[in-house]
Formats: sequence, C-alpha cells, structure tokens
Amino acid sequence: MEVNNQIPVLTQNNWNTWEHDMQVILMHYGCWQFIIQTKPEEPDEGATYKETYDFQLRKDRCYTLIYTNISSDLKNLITESTDGVVAWKKLKDHFEPATRARDIQPLDLFFETRYQPGKMSGNFHISCKDGGYQATRGGS
Repeated sequence: MEVNNQIPVLTQNNWNTWEHDMQVILMHYGCWQFIIQTKPEEPDEGATYKETYDFQLRKDRCYTLIYTNISSDLKNLITESTDGVVAWKKLKDHFEPATRARDIQPLDLFFETRYQPGKMSGNFHISCKDGGYQATRGGS
C-alpha cells in the first residue's frame, strides 16, 4: 500500500489537520509507536544487527518525516533535537499549550448555562450535556 506523503506543510494556521495527516503517515511507516511511546527506547539486548538497524531507521524516519513536513519558520522549534518524540512534543506544546485557563474554559461554559423559562428545555439539556462532556475531556 502506498501512502501519499505530500501533505501541506505545517504552518501557524493548520495544526489540527496537519497533526492528523502526519499521524497517518507516521503510522504507515511504523513510527507512531515511538510518539505514543508503546515501543521501548532501544531494541532488545539480544537483537540482531538487522533488527537494531531497522529499529534505528524507523526512529530516524520519525524525525525526518516531521522535519520535512513543517514550514521553514517552524523548523527552529525542533532543530535542537533529532528525536521524533521530542520534536512532536515541542510542536504539540507550541500549538496546544496546556494552560490552566484553557483547561477551565469548558467548566466556565458549563456553569454559565442557565435555564430560561419560555425557551425550549431541550436546548438547555443539550447545552448541559455538551458542557459536561467537554469538562470531562479537558476541553478537547
């Protein structure tokens, strides 16, 4: 199966779509396990040369796929490392900062929801349900 590596490069405005597209490419090349850290940092001690080489190749490919698919003005964010996991985390932190204000936003939305007599109660129920769901997911 051939995967189209030609996705739009990451810019300041397309993180959400780029993140998903890059995840698919990394999964295709067997590199996504490094990002979500389900693979060990190093191959087993008894691994053959071929297994060790393949492991290192996939680990390097993880970084190169990320690096080659971001715009030149964002490359300075990840040039300090050659590790794909570190690069992904730095990009994610840049585009999805984990601030207290961002985490509390869905709770504010939920608690601002008020029942208004004369309005359809179904809308109030849906607002409460949506706000509660966002609060449990941390706003995402």
